[in-house]
Amino acid sequence: TEISAGSSVTLSCQLYSYTGVSCDDWIRSEEIQLFWVNQAGVKLTISDSRYQESARGLCIITLTTTLLNEDDNR
Repeated sequence: TEISAGSSVTLSCQLYSYTGVSCDDWIRSEEIQLFWVNQAGVKLTISDSRYQESARGLCIITLTTTLLNEDDNR
């Protein structure tokens, strides 16, 4: 897929548990959180209108953003 300024990109992240316990239960018991960060490692905030985050349960998160020229296709 070719990306360019003005294009929307959706990323998805899913955490798997191989412990025999459901992923949601494992995340709750270990107090794990999934969240998106920028290139500097700073957590993205939902107050930034450029990003739309969603979650399906505790183990799958998605991030949609519209690329800008200053993103330099990253």
